[in-house]
Amino acid sequence: MPGLMHFVSLQGPAGVELHYSEFVQRAVVRYPEWTQSWLNPKKTMHPSLQADLSASHTHTILGKYRWGIKLPSKPEWIRSWHCGRALSHAKTDILMIWNRTARAHFVLDAMGEENCIHWEHGSAWHPGREAERERYFHRIPMAIVNSNASARVMKLLWGYSGQTRICLNALRPSLTPREPIQKQYPSNRAIRLGVAARLMPVKGIAVVLHTTAMLKQQSVDVELHIAGAGVERERLRALAKNLGIASATQFHGSVRDMEHFYRSIDCLVHAPLTEAFGLVAIEAGVHGCPAIVTAVDGLPEAVKDGVSGHCITPTLALTEYAELAGASDGIPECVYDPVEDVLCTPKAADPTVLAEAVRKLFSDAESYERISRSASEHVLAERQFDRHVDQVMNVVNGVLAR
Repeated sequence: MPGLMHFVSLQGPAGVELHYSEFVQRAVVRYPEWTQSWLNPKKTMHPSLQADLSASHTHTILGKYRWGIKLPSKPEWIRSWHCGRALSHAKTDILMIWNRTARAHFVLDAMGEENCIHWEHGSAWHPGREAERERYFHRIPMAIVNSNASARVMKLLWGYSGQTRICLNALRPSLTPREPIQKQYPSNRAIRLGVAARLMPVKGIAVVLHTTAMLKQQSVDVELHIAGAGVERERLRALAKNLGIASATQFHGSVRDMEHFYRSIDCLVHAPLTEAFGLVAIEAGVHGCPAIVTAVDGLPEAVKDGVSGHCITPTLALTEYAELAGASDGIPECVYDPVEDVLCTPKAADPTVLAEAVRKLFSDAESYERISRSASEHVLAERQFDRHVDQVMNVVNGVLAR
């Protein structure tokens, strides 16, 4: 029985972690001939993931700990020796490295890079440790990418020349309705705009707050509901107060029941400065929420313009973003322009343009309800999770055969 080991951090219940959880659970069912195991780069797992994954992992390895003691990072061979022994004991054939490009060389040494697959979910954009990341991309021979944008960033930014397989992100089974959903036009209440993102500067939430304020000034009855936690929470709350929309803005914090959240809003406004794919856009779409997003990186691959939402070209320079109280922490030096197929300096969406897109979306009931249903139908047809699992496992089987 071949063994697939996953090198992934499960510290928080966010996009990659939740995707991993449901991927492994489906892979266990669809590919029982494979064992699914976990190489933990930390020491713990987020409590909300433990119940779902406890029965899915055949083996669990603490990559940086032995006998409860954290192994030193230098010299690197110590952790490599420890992981090599543990991987051999677990009868590992293939090691899948989830979205890590730094602090991963010791597992390449432990497993042998020819038996490793990199799974890109946005790490190629991460700033810092550039020399280490470049070395990693030159070592890894096979990469699964969650979007064409990810493949291009790996090539254009890091010179990646290994084999690449595009496996577009899919809708998690736990968020998949049985049939398409069509929302009703909000004729007798406020329009409920939604944000689902970590509260970080790169997510552009300050822009959405300005958009909400503009709509209120234009006498559009709107509310803004924000699902997510992060370092920006208090600063964003202060911005909402300064813009005079505190009473119309609700910060929900980390939301466990995202299906309920998507069902409660009318439209997702997702305006990040960079996004490898944009899982939240398809999650919202399948629940009948058209998504208005910035046309950067992989977001146009997640949102079909005019079918499941609208893509807005970002035009504001970072200096203009800062004037809107947008911080610059964690914003990469360059992002991918999917129209020109080039790397460029990050830009933010213009709140004026976003506000106009919202006004147009809700200009009449018939057109809103039509795109609500088409968004749900599109995601259900194009983002099937079992098909996604099959695509990934086909790559894994190919590496094993080779």
